[in-house]
Amino acid sequence: MGPTRIGIRHLRYTIAVADVGGFRAAAEALNIAQPAVSKTIQDTEKDLGFAIFLRSAGVFEITEPGRVFLDDARQTLATFERTIRASRKNELGARGHIIVGYSALATSFHISAGLDRFHKHHPGCQVEMHVMSTDTMMRNLKTGEIDIGFLLSHDSVQDAEVAQKPIWSTQIGAVVPRSVDAVSLETLRRSDFVMGVRENWRSFRALLDAAFVAPGLNPSVVDEAWDVQVIFQRVADGRGLTFYPISAADSLPAALKILPVPDWKPEMTIAMAWSRVVDTKLLQAFRDSFPQ
Repeated sequence: MGPTRIGIRHLRYTIAVADVGGFRAAAEALNIAQPAVSKTIQDTEKDLGFAIFLRSAGVFEITEPGRVFLDDARQTLATFERTIRASRKNELGARGHIIVGYSALATSFHISAGLDRFHKHHPGCQVEMHVMSTDTMMRNLKTGEIDIGFLLSHDSVQDAEVAQKPIWSTQIGAVVPRSVDAVSLETLRRSDFVMGVRENWRSFRALLDAAFVAPGLNPSVVDEAWDVQVIFQRVADGRGLTFYPISAADSLPAALKILPVPDWKPEMTIAMAWSRVVDTKLLQAFRDSFPQ
């Protein structure tokens, strides 16, 4: 077990090959020549003493030892990139840098209040906010592209490498034009709906599906959209109604409002998520600023 020659470049190339499923596609993604990718992978496998990829007759597979190596490589690269990001920000006078992802469903005064508490004790730390889907957040937490995520807590959103703690719960209401004064279960039964595409709104749609069972609801979905602002615009245009957490009422366009539905009070919980593998005292302080 002599000294290794594996470096960050080897990790980047190996992860790229695994992510895109081939050497040619990885070379294109990395914008380098394919022989350079192939040679780097060969050198990595020789140094490790085992094959990471099996390739023959058009078949491309990752070996079991290769999967273990790739998991560790992703964590190592995530730590490295986080260190570089923080150092660059520190050189500019900042004292720390945290990248936060949040679901559109998590838009709420709770986040603003927690940020205020954090900045009170860490005034020089820069917090960078990005809206993204829950599934994207879970992936990015594991790769180190983000440090913290605010996402919908649901059984379908679980990963052994990602820790979660509930931050707040809220009732789900119906988003309607501002001229509407009230909604009822009967209103929901005879209305059309605009919903988020399941691919991007998977956990929220699953939560709603479960909530529809008790009251016997089977909403007529006439339109689906990827982006929440598009959904809101279609509701404002009279295309249909939609469902949204009441805690996010302040994020609605002026033409819309959220109303609770009497006799039907579904709830959802927003959780804070972070990597169990890559953690720092600064991230711990950030989490402490958001009590349950």
